[in-house]
This record gives sequence, C-alpha cells and structure tokens, in this order.
Amino acid sequence: MAFFKTNDGVDIHYHTYGKQENQAIVLISGYSASEVTWICQIEALMNAGFFVITYDHRAHGRSQKVNYGLSLSRLAMDLHQLIEHLKLENPVLLGHSMGAATIMAYEELFTDRAILLVITEDQGPTFLKHPDWLDGKEGRSFHELEGFMLEFPRMKLTEKQLSDDLKRELGKKMYPFNFKTYQELLFNVIVQDWRSTIAQESKPHLFLSGGKSPIFSPASAKAARALSHHPASQWIEFEGCGHILHLEDADKFNQTVINFIHENQKN
Repeated sequence: MAFFKTNDGVDIHYHTYGKQENQAIVLISGYSASEVTWICQIEALMNAGFFVITYDHRAHGRSQKVNYGLSLSRLAMDLHQLIEHLKLENPVLLGHSMGAATIMAYEELFTDRAILLVITEDQGPTFLKHPDWLDGKEGRSFHELEGFMLEFPRMKLTEKQLSDDLKRELGKKMYPFNFKTYQELLFNVIVQDWRSTIAQESKPHLFLSGGKSPIFSPASAKAARALSHHPASQWIEFEGCGHILHLEDADKFNQTVINFIHENQKN
C-alpha cells in the first residue's frame, strides 16, 4: 500500500503487484468503486507475467476525500501522474465503466502514444442519445439524466450471481461512498462523447460488453469497435453478464485480457 500526491494536492492510494520490469497494466475502477473490485484479476495477471497496478480515484476508496477536481479530465490527469510517479513505460490501460471513460479522457489530453493498448469494459463512447448514433435508439435523453442519477445508487449492476465467498472478500475492503456529495462527477461522466477520441486512436483497443448490461447494450460496444481504425481492435460480448464482467465471469475476463495483450505484444 502506498500513496502519491497529485499536483493539486490530493493523496492517491495505490498498490503494485509483481515485478516492475514486467509489462505494466493499470486497472482503473468505476464510479463509487475502490481498487478492491479487481480482486479476481490481480493474481491471474501477475501469474501471466504482468506488473499490476491498482488505485483509488480521488474521493474513492482510501484516496483523499475532496470536493474539487471531480471531473474526468482531472481523473485523467491523476492517472497520468500515477504513470509518471511509477515511471511506467508503455503500460496497458484497462478501465471499467468510469475507469474506461477516464482512459478516453487521458487519450484526449495525452493521446495514446505512450501506452501499449487499451481495454475498456462495458462503457460506451456516449451515454446520451444522438440521431447519428445507432439510429438514435440507444442511450438516454437529457430529460432522463436526473432520474438515472437518482436511480444509479440503487441499481442492480450484475446479472450473474456472485459467490458468497467473493462477496465477503469484496465487503472486507469496501469503503463508504457519498453518492450525493459526488453526484457532479457522475454527471460529468454521463454527458461526455468519446466517439471522435476513439476514431483518433493509433493503438489496439479491446471493447468488452455485457450481454445483459443495465447501462449499455452490446450494440454500443460493437459500434464503438467500428470507430476504431486499428486492425487489431476487437469487440467481445460476455453473454449473460451485466455491467461488471470482471467479477461476474472472472476466468473468461482474465483469459480474454491476457490473450489480447499477448497477441499485440508480438506485433
């Protein structure tokens, strides 16, 4: 366990696992979650030969609770400073939900030149309805945003049943999260549009989607893959899963991630 201080004075909590000389992979969690959400990935990725980094966003987990910098652009800067702090070279960035959006914001600020590849989990490029996106049939309108934000803390995000043992382990390191206090961050996340950012990517991008996700339909990830110009980019649907694939079907998730990285390390 360690902390580093951002350039705006926030203590960010992080862990590293494995040998630092190995290929680095940064695991970036979603809104309201802490680094404990990656409990099923750490050992598998270490055993596959990776240097694994997990951390808590500002105002999340054991990182400092602040009422400023609650935007994706600031979260992207925090990620950038973590990469610099650990002197990571060409890391893999793997993000779930808001963690995936953080990667998109990172690419918008810094491009993808200094990373090896991107893996995003159940995060579409836009949350809102657009007439030029999936025929205007996907997403929510501005009028629906307030209702979604109020509903989100109570929303059931998983479709597959998690084991009691896993729920106990997650519960041991879960930290309270004030949804009301940090609602502005959720709003900032759901009004973004990353379609043009994905179209600018020069590195392979793996899009993972849950077949029964309550947040994004698989069609959104499939359409996002079509925006990527890199021939090695892929879209994979996890049938029967909800929004948190890395917990609902951890073995498949881990092997999919490992295979994608190994395939693109050879190129």
